[in-house]
Amino acid sequence: MKKRIIPLLLSVFMLLSLAACGGDVPAETSTPSPTPTPEAAPSLSPSTEPIAEENEAPAIISFSYESELLDSEGIIMLTAQSVVPDVSIPGNDEAAGRIEEALSPLLEVSSEKKQEYLDLAKDDYDLLSEDGKLLWGGYFIYNSAEAVRADAELLSVKYSVIDFTGGVQEAYSEHGACFDVQTGERLTAADLTDDLNALKVAVRTEILDEAGDNSRYFDVEAFADTVLDGDQWYLGEDGLTVFANVYQIGTFNEGQVEFELDYDELTGLIDERWFPDNGHAGTLSVSFENHGFEELDSLELDSGADTWYILSSADLENVTLSRVEMDEEGEYVRGEELGFYAELGAGECLSITAYFMDTPQLAISTSAGEYLIAQSGKDSSLLLIPVDL
Repeated sequence: MKKRIIPLLLSVFMLLSLAACGGDVPAETSTPSPTPTPEAAPSLSPSTEPIAEENEAPAIISFSYESELLDSEGIIMLTAQSVVPDVSIPGNDEAAGRIEEALSPLLEVSSEKKQEYLDLAKDDYDLLSEDGKLLWGGYFIYNSAEAVRADAELLSVKYSVIDFTGGVQEAYSEHGACFDVQTGERLTAADLTDDLNALKVAVRTEILDEAGDNSRYFDVEAFADTVLDGDQWYLGEDGLTVFANVYQIGTFNEGQVEFELDYDELTGLIDERWFPDNGHAGTLSVSFENHGFEELDSLELDSGADTWYILSSADLENVTLSRVEMDEEGEYVRGEELGFYAELGAGECLSITAYFMDTPQLAISTSAGEYLIAQSGKDSSLLLIPVDL
């Protein structure tokens, strides 16, 4: 079980940056209406047939951000930030288009929501004293997103919604969205398995074992029984993650609470099609095929060796390729640095010409994790093995 405390620094920063001058939020500010809770994901029934012949090209996704300032008579009332997804799947444009079409309304701040919050901000601003108006910083809606897994079968996106409509803290919620890369359809929990009830029982057991007897939490059983019915779950690099949003089973201080079943625990519970291949780790993969990615750099480490590729399906930062060796205790340690890249962007790759030995000789470290790069002695496929260097 993981617990994350949602920091308040973001809201403080945004309020101060928009305010005409510093100071505390005035006491005269009216009590805002409750922030609307984002609706759970709709139940969708994906097609069982791929749009195109199944291929091994992973989905590629990047995000850009668009901010809008809404004012009244020159006074900023609301800042709204939307996320714009850009999805491509080499050889399967139709599936990529479907994913974009489904993701866009989830990540965009709708015109209806902007108008509702703008009206609320105007009403609250009008109730302030003249001194209070000098301290006004406006309200905001802040959407963000990240890809947690992107390969040839599955694209998983985690996105968050942060609202501030006065008071001492913002409202925060997170959501997940998983897509079949072959068809472009959004997946429900029922699409992962032939026995949804068995999967629900396993998730419920995990949650109750971790939090059921903890006095800090409440309504745990109700959450455990229904979490797979909505959008508070995703399949990531390591397994199935379900999460309770702030206030759902605990106080604000408890933050968001996550529970995870790894893929070993999911064996027999979900279709193994949704398990990541050995050569994939989150949004990173290694392959003898390029799949149309743009080469950021080419490294020839061993003349005459085969060429293979490190592929990025999402924007990764602080990417380091290095040699590794074993210390006296049999632990892998980082050796010579072969290349550093401030960013390996979505759809970019590194071309590597190098031999594979009986033990891993290379490792890659990114903002998403550290992995040994190896070749399977069973079928010669390439492997990414999590490691702590």
